[in-house]
Formats: sequence, C-alpha cells, structure tokens
Amino acid sequence: MKQVLHGDGLKLKRSSLFVVIVLVPLVVLAYEWLNITYRGEYVQKQADMFKASSMWQYLLFDNSMLFGLGFPLAVTIMASIIANTEHQTNSWKQTLVLPVSRIKIYFSKFIWLFNSLLVTATIFVIGMVALGKALGFEGPVPWGLLIGDSYVMLLTAMPIMSLQLWLSITYKNQAFSILIGTVSSIVGLFLAAGTATRWLPLAYPSQSSTVILQYDGLGINPDLPVFIVANVFVGMLLLIIGAFHFKKRDVL
Repeated sequence: MKQVLHGDGLKLKRSSLFVVIVLVPLVVLAYEWLNITYRGEYVQKQADMFKASSMWQYLLFDNSMLFGLGFPLAVTIMASIIANTEHQTNSWKQTLVLPVSRIKIYFSKFIWLFNSLLVTATIFVIGMVALGKALGFEGPVPWGLLIGDSYVMLLTAMPIMSLQLWLSITYKNQAFSILIGTVSSIVGLFLAAGTATRWLPLAYPSQSSTVILQYDGLGINPDLPVFIVANVFVGMLLLIIGAFHFKKRDVL
C-alpha cells in the first residue's frame, strides 16, 4: 500500500492539487478579513443581534455557510485532479496491470483526497487564529470550536468525497463530475434550510459548524454528533461500493 501511495504522490506532484489545497481556505479567510475590516459596524450589529458571546463565535457562524459551500467544491476539484492524473495520460491500463489489487489502487486515491482536505482544514484552523488575532478579537481563542469546525467538515463531507471520487474515476470527461459536484454543493445549501431535507447527505457540510443560530441566539450545534455518525457510515458505504465497482470494471 505504501508503494501505491508513493506512486500516486509522484504523479500528483505535477498536478495543480497543492494549489487548490492552499487556495480554498485562503479565499474564505480573505473574504472574512475584508468583511470584518470594511463592514465592521454592520458585522458588530449582526453579532449583537445574534447574541454572540464573542467575535470568535460570530466568525465561526459566519464561516459555516461559506465554508459549507467551499469545502464540497474543493472535494469536487481535488477528486477530479487526482483521477485525472490517470485519465490525461491514458495510464489506467498500465496502472491496473501492476501486481497490486484494484481495491488498494482505489483506496490510495481516496487517502490522497482525504489527506489533501486534511491539510486544507489545518490551514484553515491556523488562518482563523491568525485572522482573529490580527483583528484584535477579545477573549481566549476557542480552540475546541475552531478545530471542531475545521476537522468535523472532513467527516461530514465523506459521502461527497466517496461519490465524487467514484464519478471522477468512472468518467473520463471531468466536466461531468465537476458539474455534478458544483450543482450538488449549491443544492446542499437549499436542502439545509428545510426541516426534513436537512438530514440528506448533501446538506450536511453547511450544517457541520459547531456553532449554529438557535431561537435564543448563537449556540452549540446539538445535532453535530448525529451528523458525524451518519456521514461516516454513508461515506464508508459509498467508498466500499465504489471500490468494488472499480474492481469489477473492464480496464479503463
């Protein structure tokens, strides 16, 4: 397995994957910096209206929808890049004739996708702390909430990871998988607004923030543990289905 992961890593060095890993959290952080810097009074009024205990808490809430859209889009683009390293060079035949099981090859792609998003989440945590310090937020840094907001997104996006990887590997034309991922990310925002539809997997990323708006103001998300368990289960199920489909396919 280590050799397969190493081989995929060498292929990805020549791709734009590492640019996307860094760009996604920086775009979100840049938006927040501009929003708070140039709309400071409005942001403060919003924080007071939502009864935020601190600007740290309001920042987490404000990021939830933006990162909830940006993270699934990042999954879509990264999955496409990882699969396209084989499609572009027509190297699937050479890869699949190696004395390595197809399941390991498929899981290697998923591990690279997961780890890439893990780095993205880490950059986001560090960036959030730096942003709050630079803007002079009062009070201690809520490390638990910041880390939860960033890394929980990895778990709640697992169904999307598994689906997008399968689509990107199955279809050589990456425009199709990217279109599906983009539409799904946008639809997920609307699904999250419904009482019943908010429990569908596409709606989870935008609701995976540790802080949500409740009737009495901003507070801790009580449904987060359920979202995590449901998404890990669905994500692993889709991953296994995709891996076995890949195993039984004819040479691409």
